Amino acid sequence: MTIFNRRLFAVLAGACAIAPSAVLAQSADWPARPIRIIVPAPAGGPFDRTMRPLAQHMGQILKQPMVVDNRPSAGNIVGTQAGATAVPDGYTLTMTGMLNTIAQSIYENVPFDINKDFEHVGAIGEGPQWLVVRSDAGFGSFAELVQKAKKDPGGVNYASSGAGSSGHLVMELLQRATGTQLTHVPYKGGAPALQDVLAGVVPVIVIPQNAAAPGVQAGKLKVLAITSTQRNSVIPDVPTFVELGLPQLTVNSWVGVSAPKGTPEAIVRKVNAALQLALKDKALLKQLEFEGLEPMLSSPDQYTRLVRSETDRWGQLVRSLNIKAN
Repeated sequence: MTIFNRRLFAVLAGACAIAPSAVLAQSADWPARPIRIIVPAPAGGPFDRTMRPLAQHMGQILKQPMVVDNRPSAGNIVGTQAGATAVPDGYTLTMTGMLNTIAQSIYENVPFDINKDFEHVGAIGEGPQWLVVRSDAGFGSFAELVQKAKKDPGGVNYASSGAGSSGHLVMELLQRATGTQLTHVPYKGGAPALQDVLAGVVPVIVIPQNAAAPGVQAGKLKVLAITSTQRNSVIPDVPTFVELGLPQLTVNSWVGVSAPKGTPEAIVRKVNAALQLALKDKALLKQLEFEGLEPMLSSPDQYTRLVRSETDRWGQLVRSLNIKAN
């Protein structure tokens, strides 16, 4: 070995020796500046309304501001990719959720892997889907809807926010479970889909609680069933699909927080601790309740397992139905 090579080897060896110490020091000092959290959805929407107060609480706990960065796109892909490719130093976090696990299968060439490209920090909350109909659509109960669908295969239309959306997939599960055939009418977003249900253009839709509640309270929509395991205090007379003998339709939409792959474990644990502490705040819990979410206190490992299992669940259904995004 030449003198030059020996010196080069010594420099590289020294760098490798101090690198772990540098990482540990960085983790110990974190956070030393504001933290960005990417919300891959529009400002003012349900994801944004959930994350902004949570980010404020977490920032107070961590003693650094948490700045929300909205990056909306179909399937939440653009914002989530920005989070996946960010520097893994703890200063960029991403709001992730069930929609990511669905998008992984229905979109071609998703530029990241929701399971492999993130260190999943923890869950925020989960909420049920409501099967609703226009109040004057002639369906007094879930049984009446199924009876009509069986008598007239394809004659009952249902709206969704698009192919592969949670509402679409719940209705596909419903048809499989009941042996019925309904006609899917996809829209480019939940707002126009719900608007046409309210207008009487399409009679049926599956949507989250926060989207359905105003129409239900106004008497324009009727809830036939909900996808949670327990009845909802807002609509205590409405049965769950479990009670209706369809436990396979237990589907809760959920959201959480993730960091880029390679983020030091010590930082991930600090973020998780701040997240869990924030989720005990009474004012924040009221905000989550308004959005139809129940808080989920989870470890990084538990959230990682949730993301993986939901990716498998929805991937199998999407592939079996050969669903592709519009």
